[in-house]
Amino acid sequence: MRKRNHIIPLHLNKNELAHLEAQVKLSGLPREEFLRTLIMGAELRARPCDHHADLLHKVAGLCNNANQLAKVANTYGEASQQDIEEMTKLARQVWEEVKENW
Repeated sequence: MRKRNHIIPLHLNKNELAHLEAQVKLSGLPREEFLRTLIMGAELRARPCDHHADLLHKVAGLCNNANQLAKVANTYGEASQQDIEEMTKLARQVWEEVKENW
């Protein structure tokens, strides 16, 4: 049996429908779920862009490298110049991507 068995007809003009469809597309939700979420008062945000996942992956790699570098530095009392340069290079790449995409 359906959980939602109450139907509410809604009439929209062309502009209202276009606006609704644009908002639904930005949210990434199905239309009915989008409307139910609005009715319940939740704050809707736009779905992240496709390049966010790639950026998060790069930031995670940067953090992993920083942790490995810190572990070596704590274990041996120093880190190699090559490790520091690689870490700096990765940080610059991530920063450049952030500047380009935002």
